[in-house]
Amino acid sequence: MNNMRLAFLLIVGLLFPNLLASQDHWETAIFADNSWNYIIPSQQPSSNWTTVTFDDSDWLVGPGGFGYGDNDDGTTVDNGTISVFMRRAFTITELTKLNTAILHADYDDGFVAYLNGVEVFRSFNLAEEEDTVPYDATTNIDHEAQLYTGLVPEAYVLDSIDIAELLLVGDNMLAIQVHNVGETSSDMSSNFFFTFGITDQSSFYEDPPEWFQPPVTFDESNLPILIINTFGEQIVDDPRIPAHLGIIDNNNGINHINDPFTDYDGAITIELRGNSSQGQPKKPYRFETVDSFGENNNVSLLGMPEENDWVLYAPWSDKTLIRNVLTYQLSNEMGWYASRSKYCELYLNGDYKGIYVLMEKIKRDQDRVDISKLDPDEIEGDDLTGGYILKFDWIWTGDNLGWFESDEGSLYNYHYPKPDEIASEQVDYIQQYIYDFESMMESASYNDPSTGYPAWLNVDSFVDYIMLQELSKNVDAYRLSTYIYKDKNSDDSLLYAGPIWDINHGFGNCDYGYTWLTNNWLLGYQATDDPIAFWWHKLWNDDGFAAAFSERYTELRSTTLSLNNIYSIIDSVANYLGPSIDRNFTRWPTLGTYVWPNYYVFDTYAEEIEYLKSWTADRLQWMDQEMLSIADVSIIPKKYRLYDAYPNPFNPTTILRYDLPQNSMVTITIYDILGRAINTIVNEVQDAGNQSIIWDGTSTNGSAVAAGIYLYQMQTNQYTQTKKVILLK
Repeated sequence: MNNMRLAFLLIVGLLFPNLLASQDHWETAIFADNSWNYIIPSQQPSSNWTTVTFDDSDWLVGPGGFGYGDNDDGTTVDNGTISVFMRRAFTITELTKLNTAILHADYDDGFVAYLNGVEVFRSFNLAEEEDTVPYDATTNIDHEAQLYTGLVPEAYVLDSIDIAELLLVGDNMLAIQVHNVGETSSDMSSNFFFTFGITDQSSFYEDPPEWFQPPVTFDESNLPILIINTFGEQIVDDPRIPAHLGIIDNNNGINHINDPFTDYDGAITIELRGNSSQGQPKKPYRFETVDSFGENNNVSLLGMPEENDWVLYAPWSDKTLIRNVLTYQLSNEMGWYASRSKYCELYLNGDYKGIYVLMEKIKRDQDRVDISKLDPDEIEGDDLTGGYILKFDWIWTGDNLGWFESDEGSLYNYHYPKPDEIASEQVDYIQQYIYDFESMMESASYNDPSTGYPAWLNVDSFVDYIMLQELSKNVDAYRLSTYIYKDKNSDDSLLYAGPIWDINHGFGNCDYGYTWLTNNWLLGYQATDDPIAFWWHKLWNDDGFAAAFSERYTELRSTTLSLNNIYSIIDSVANYLGPSIDRNFTRWPTLGTYVWPNYYVFDTYAEEIEYLKSWTADRLQWMDQEMLSIADVSIIPKKYRLYDAYPNPFNPTTILRYDLPQNSMVTITIYDILGRAINTIVNEVQDAGNQSIIWDGTSTNGSAVAAGIYLYQMQTNQYTQTKKVILLK
């Protein structure tokens, strides 16, 4: 299609969306199970095979779809089939009454679709749009069909101007070639539906399938609205393609699709992002803001610090839409950088795509990972020592194509500097640094305060990073989407953990690795295909690290990691999303349906939210009990200390923890808000170390006390401290 005409169309359609949505009703002209002419080619078909006039009389005839392995096939083909070419004719009697057309594609693993000899759509995992896809081509990534799992196929939209240009009164031809990921693939699917929006009550075809939903439209949103126009070009994994981005974000918080672009109005380049997530119908994207010459242009989007590199995260398996944003905020509250995130609603080429999260990509700069810039000419002395960002992840895709293997078999990706920008001297330095670090971790003195990991690592960062991974039980933790970084020695010679990233499969949202359970440690799970670097386990099993973890956990449980705080984040996000939730799940009807790797499937959004809350509460309760055993580690504290109670508020019990640097006579007394003694729960000589006691909300005589505010006071000969706790009923 002509790109300039399409650009004009999209602008018109975006400014006047009702012009694209004025149909009276919908009818389906082609169903997947209709009779199709098809071949399984052993050579390239004639170049005109996609046209109406092509003679397909020697082709096979059978019901679609053509495939194997998923029990969704009208015609079963041989296992290992690489491609199927299929044709279906349809008739149009009144072209002017067809306002919109939608091709629903349910495919495994890729396809190219043509109308009357013109390519109209292509899946993301085949060759670039200008290139012919040969009969024996395979896809570069697999893609799972949706219908047989209970989901809705992907939708590809043609508007009234497209219809007028591509279709004819009389005979028309829909031609599709479907490709497999390889000969060893376990399945193949090819189910296609072609549906028209009719402008009046005229009837030409049949009622759409039961799962059919008209395109989503809306008048206003309290979320920012992002409108992307690719001028007819398909977004692929690589390279990025030129596009235009407009962002509507009004000061009053009410945004209309027809409003001017108030936040950004300019050029971008855009591509697909992610690994397995590229195969989901709701695609994630990465884009760069650029100037009129196509050069990177640092700008502020939705109030975030200036940058040119951005992520559009597409919540899919996480039906709360919250898990990533929740974890990033917890990390921020713990004092560590995590990607700033802004919810939005996305229109892509006139098609409503639902709720997305505009996020910062993990990058080195003063507003993100704040380490020194490392230029290619910094190849000696202190200049050479930082900054570096390394990543644990798959090594065969995307940004992860530059990597090295340590002596212990751990795989490290170069994240900053990028693999194609890092100098050979810098490669040598950071590799040797990691080799030396792992050698130290393998030694008998790995926990020596002067020469062991305390001298190499910012222990606080590793404590907090592991705490968030263990709280969420993120199945990918430590092995995928896991970052570590190092600054120049003159600024900070220590190695840091983080930033935290990609928690959508956490908080009980995963059906493998026993991560749905709340009563075991994530570091007890070891994936065989993506092994965890050995030193994560050595840190975790070290007594000193355990003591630091227990102390920090106790501190955070009354603040950042309190249920009140976590629930307030969840509730505030859900309330903010408001009506956009219904629009998102109308566009992507996944509620009540299994989406990999869900462990639980719920029918409503409210149930998804409640499960997130209850799972988190159960997880924290189990971790609370585990902290009592971790606190028994024989590390003598350096000073007296009374910690905040946790949980707080509580019902029915709370844990009071305290440190004794020496054997001491200890008294812990509970007072009411008026200062009256209610119960003395400790009154004895105790050994030096980490101590704890549970108060069950009772008085000295064992009677339950009333709900309210209470004080607990610890006294020794050298120390007195009082803190507050709240009992709920």
